[in-house]
Amino acid sequence: MALALLVALMPGSLSAQKNCKNVSGADILAMPDNKTKFDALNSFIRSQSNPDTLETYINAQYILAQKLGDKRKVMLTLMNRGYAFGRTYEYDKAVSAYEDALTYAKEIKDTLNIANCYKEMAKLLTRTNEYDRASEYFNRALHGYVDIGDTAKITDVYRNMGKQCIDFHLYKTARSYIDNAFRLDSASGNSKALVLDFYHTGMSDYKQYLDLDSIDMLFSGIQNTRQAVSIVTKFDEKRMLQGCYEQLMLMYISTFTTNRPELVKKAKDSAHYYYKLTSALRDQLNPMGDHIVLEITDANFHTMDGKYNEAIQLLGDIEEKFRQGGTRYMRYRSLLYRSMIWTLRQAGDYKGAVEYAEKFKAEEEATYSREFALRSIKASAETEYSELIRKREKKEHEQELEQQEQIKRQRMTTMFYMLGTILAIVFIVIILRNLAEKRRNNELLAQQKAEILKKNNELQVQNRKIVAQRDEIMEQRDEIEAQRTQLSEANSRITASIRYAQRIQTASVPSNDMMQKIFGNCMVYWRPLNIVSGDFFWATQAGKYKLLTAADCTGHGVPGAFMSMLGVSTLNDIAAQRDIENEGASAAEILEELRDKIIAALRQSGPQRETADGIDMAFCIIDTEKMELQFAGANRPLWLVRSGELFEYRPDKMPVGYHATKSSPFTNHTIAIQLGDVIYLGSDGLSDQFGGPDAKNKFGPKRLRELLASIAQMPFDEQQATIEKTFDEWRHKADGTIEPQLDDQILIGIRI
Repeated sequence: MALALLVALMPGSLSAQKNCKNVSGADILAMPDNKTKFDALNSFIRSQSNPDTLETYINAQYILAQKLGDKRKVMLTLMNRGYAFGRTYEYDKAVSAYEDALTYAKEIKDTLNIANCYKEMAKLLTRTNEYDRASEYFNRALHGYVDIGDTAKITDVYRNMGKQCIDFHLYKTARSYIDNAFRLDSASGNSKALVLDFYHTGMSDYKQYLDLDSIDMLFSGIQNTRQAVSIVTKFDEKRMLQGCYEQLMLMYISTFTTNRPELVKKAKDSAHYYYKLTSALRDQLNPMGDHIVLEITDANFHTMDGKYNEAIQLLGDIEEKFRQGGTRYMRYRSLLYRSMIWTLRQAGDYKGAVEYAEKFKAEEEATYSREFALRSIKASAETEYSELIRKREKKEHEQELEQQEQIKRQRMTTMFYMLGTILAIVFIVIILRNLAEKRRNNELLAQQKAEILKKNNELQVQNRKIVAQRDEIMEQRDEIEAQRTQLSEANSRITASIRYAQRIQTASVPSNDMMQKIFGNCMVYWRPLNIVSGDFFWATQAGKYKLLTAADCTGHGVPGAFMSMLGVSTLNDIAAQRDIENEGASAAEILEELRDKIIAALRQSGPQRETADGIDMAFCIIDTEKMELQFAGANRPLWLVRSGELFEYRPDKMPVGYHATKSSPFTNHTIAIQLGDVIYLGSDGLSDQFGGPDAKNKFGPKRLRELLASIAQMPFDEQQATIEKTFDEWRHKADGTIEPQLDDQILIGIRI
């Protein structure tokens, strides 16, 4: 990644690289001090993997850049220096080098490299557990890349933010970042970036398996990482490939530890296979460096083979190396402790396993506070110790029962032997009598056989006619069955695609945790008509302001879902680009900006007006410090319930999108709010639902307002249950059938 970054940062390097392809480092240093020499050094530095070589030529490049008096070249050299320090794990020096480069980038107003410096510093700070600064720098880098529209760099930041969330065990948030990167990389066709997307998805699944002991997550992690390997093998990216091999090696070792007999043999062979691939690439990429992960894996192989003492000795030596600070890979201490716990448990030393569980706990709490994972491991060790005692007592009891059962079997064997002898004599007599009877019957059968053969010939003629007719019927049936299979497969593929689209749409709207974090007490009633929905909701917080909307897009199902994704992404863009807290934007202004962006996205401007699609929505901004709410509506109202009385704030009669009155501004309503007020936003899916005794009436806005006023003081979980029950009863006809749902439905409720 760092080498690819340097290539992107330095224009003009391609020609220098071609000119210096076969030139040695000494030849380059002997060149005259000019721009050509600088570019040649740049190309040569990017081709080196030895940290000592990097340091020598970067120092020479820095002296040349200062001599040439070119601030951009000084900046690029300092970024090379930060990369080199990162390769030698001197993270503080690497960050310092990037900070110096950032000073030059700001001075020459190089937006791209400003963002690049922030991103590289953030990646380094995550390795030193400075997550607050890392998060700040990732966000600054992201804003820079968004400003210049660099999709590849945006997805790189998303992946790194996802990796940081994985470190904190925030897997749902991590997947949202990685999925964002995956969508952008898929759209752009960036295969190398997709390798990293699959790799980090596999890492997230694997870490969840370690936390939750879910074998399905482990299998999912293996599948995603293997997908990354299938792509990266098409490129000459050895560092990416080595990371994938190492992750698969650790995953298959974990598969072995599940103790599932049908998986053990394959897991062991696969772990050895990926160990060899990882070791070969590590020797090429970093021949002089520590190989701590491979050393720990060597110990795990001894455990797999039942050589527990050898495994414990190897792990103890690695632990001593950690204790003396003899390695730069201190972040693998948790992996060491986890391996020691497993080995001691396999060796029957459950007391020792518990002691290392305590060390594992201390190590995890020092970085990510994974107390839950520790409790699971420690409890597992203690439970297995109790289980061992129980099995020993059970085995002694089973041996006693087996002795008693053996005596019974011996007695029964004697009785069966005597009975068998008697039965054998009886059978011999019966067989002799049957043989005589069989001779008589054979003569009769011979006569009958002749008659049967004659009739059989007649039947064969008839049978051939029947077979010909049957074959014709079978051919027709097979053709019908083939057509039915094709239709079934097509339907399955379409449904699977829509199901996957549903996962993407669900990931794009705020989670329940996020809604609770922003608004505290709230309700989200969301019922799509056809798997994916044209209705959506969106929320965010900008300083003291809380933004919320409920929207109804044109159509439902897949077309409506596309419109909803456009609405969500556009709102995210507006929230990211505007400084809402400091600029003081109104709800109407944001709605008007959203309308302009939707019209532009759908090409509704100009004489063509390719589509007339739009979005109905209610949008509000809540300021809990001033106890004030701003509301702007596009065909959708806002309801406020206070002390059992419902107040309706009407919207403008136009959508967010093309309209005959599209130049008219939206009305901004400013509403004073009080503690205990309940705010509702929603689509027309509920009020337009047909039902009642004859299923010819709509539920209607009036009946919906009365329902909301009557339940507003209930807890939101009871409100949602009441709404579901009310509409379930409304849809039941008098004849016992159920009126189908007609449209997507959404209703958001918050309590101030």
